[in-house]
This record gives sequence, C-alpha cells and structure tokens, in this order.
Amino acid sequence: MSTPLTFKIKIPDKRILHGLESRMQKVQGKPGRYGILEKIVLKIGLIQQSLEPFIQNPVLLLFAGDHLSGIKMSKDPVSPAARRIHKMFLDEAPVLQIAKKMGVSYKIIDAGVHYPLDSFIDYWINRGSVIINKKVRGAARDFLHEPSLTTHEVHQAISIGADLVNKFYYNGSNAFLFGHIGTSCAISTVVLTSAILGKSVETLWYIIEKEDEILLKYSKIALKKHPKTSDVINNIAHFGTAQIAMMAGAMLKLAEREIFFVVDDNETLLSLLIAWKLHPEVAEYAIVAQNYSSIAKEICNKMHVSPIIDFKITADEGLGTLMAYTLIQSALQINS
Repeated sequence: MSTPLTFKIKIPDKRILHGLESRMQKVQGKPGRYGILEKIVLKIGLIQQSLEPFIQNPVLLLFAGDHLSGIKMSKDPVSPAARRIHKMFLDEAPVLQIAKKMGVSYKIIDAGVHYPLDSFIDYWINRGSVIINKKVRGAARDFLHEPSLTTHEVHQAISIGADLVNKFYYNGSNAFLFGHIGTSCAISTVVLTSAILGKSVETLWYIIEKEDEILLKYSKIALKKHPKTSDVINNIAHFGTAQIAMMAGAMLKLAEREIFFVVDDNETLLSLLIAWKLHPEVAEYAIVAQNYSSIAKEICNKMHVSPIIDFKITADEGLGTLMAYTLIQSALQINS
C-alpha cells in the first residue's frame, strides 16, 4: 500500500487586489471596460501576488491513456490513444501547430496507453523532447468486471503527476495548460463524474448516435456493479484512469507551488474536480477555458467556477486551453 501524498495549499492573500484594481483602473480609465481581460489580470496577479503578473516558459501537458471498457466499444481494438498520438505526429495536429506558433512547449505523457509507443518511429524521434513515458499500467481495467485501478495505482499516478510538474517548475515554467488524449476513456469520464457528483448518467451524456446508447447502458451496469462511496480515491479506483489521477496530482502540486493552470475538456475538468474534492483551495489556481458539455457544466456548477468564455470547441487535446491562453497573454500585455 502506497503512502498518499499530502499537499499544503493556501488561499492567495487578497490584500493585493486593491493595488491590482487601482493599476487596471489607470490603464482602462473606467472599471470594467476590458471585461474578462480585467478578471484574468486580477486572477493571475492574485495567484502570483504581483502587480505585474507575467508568464514564462508556458507548457502544454497532454496526458494520454486508454480504458479497456471503452476500447471494446471503439472501432480501434488496440489503442485509440496510440493511434491518435501517431496521427498527431504524422499530420502535425492543429493543437501542436498552434502551440508552436504561440511559443508554448508541449509534452505528451503516456500515463496508460494500451500499446507500446516505442514501436512507432515517432517515439524514438520525439522521446524525451516530446513524449514522456510515465505509464502506470497498459490501460485501465474493464470496470464491467473489476475495478479500473488499484488504490496503489491511483496514489502512484497522483505522485507521478506531482513530480512531473515539479520538474517543469524547476526549469522556470509558471503557466501550465492541460489536455487529454484517449477517446476510449469517455465512458470512464461519464461514470466517474456520475459517481462523484451523484448525478445520473443521462444528465451527463446526450444520446446522439447508437454508440451513445451503448455507452449509457454500460455506464449504468458499471455503477451498479461497484459499491457507492463518497471517497474520491476509491471512486477513481473503481471507474477512473491513470491519467485522470495523474492530472489531479499535477494540479495539486501546482496549487501548492502557487502557479496557475488552465483546464479545458471533460477529462481535465474531471481531474480538477477530483483535486478540488481532496483540497478545495485548488480552485483558486485554476482557470477554466470553457464548459461546452453537460459534464463540464455540472462540474463547474459544483465547484462554483466560471469559464473564461465558451469557445464551443469540442476537440480534445487542449485546443481550448490554447485559445484561452491567447486571452491570458493579451490581458497581461494590457496590464504591463
């Protein structure tokens, strides 16, 4: 049994807000003229405890993995995550192109891809520079038959996530964007969100195609199979994935380091919810890019947080966080 990590997260000292507001008022003349940009400056200034908040060495972390419950429902019997990573490098996915143009470095973290990425030549070309192997296991287990993870694996993943962002912190990064790769994990996201929030799966996922009906059917079976619990670690073990736990660990460590981070899609928001369940103070350091889906809206409502703007981007892989990052950059430039 692994020893759970402990985090010491404090709420930022709000006394600096008066100085930040005065500075913004000098810039814009009339309070509120810059709308969301003003709110961004106040948020990051509060986090950094600085009248001149800044960004250096921003990094986009894309956590990848698979879930066996989703793989058997997918058109890819091996690993949707591995196939997507391979295609991202072949075609250079839009998210990677945009990150390059913005000066944001990016890393793909193999948390639980159900395929040996070292069989792709892309792995050897990009190993170390882009792809980071932090695999906890090949894929989360099929929760229709057994728990997805052991509690040891959950704690291990949280620890790995915390240690990972520590290394970027020591290299001077003070802005982190989160994204997720792994379409087979959609069912895990629905079930885990349902278990944590106590919401029915129907309120979290709309039936549009035949596959959605199958997803909801299996989701209900999974929820009945495993005992109800309010313990978030046990819920992750029952239904979650290594990358969800890993992102939660990374977010908790960033909050402990007093560094802001941006979340976007269902999976990264779910990780934020998990981190919030463990340490509610973590929400002070999170910037939500959007809440386009039912899952995202329910999570934001539970945590009482609002997105920067609803871009209505349904693509995963952190594209929404990059769009939010452009607003963050603009806001800080106005304040400088």
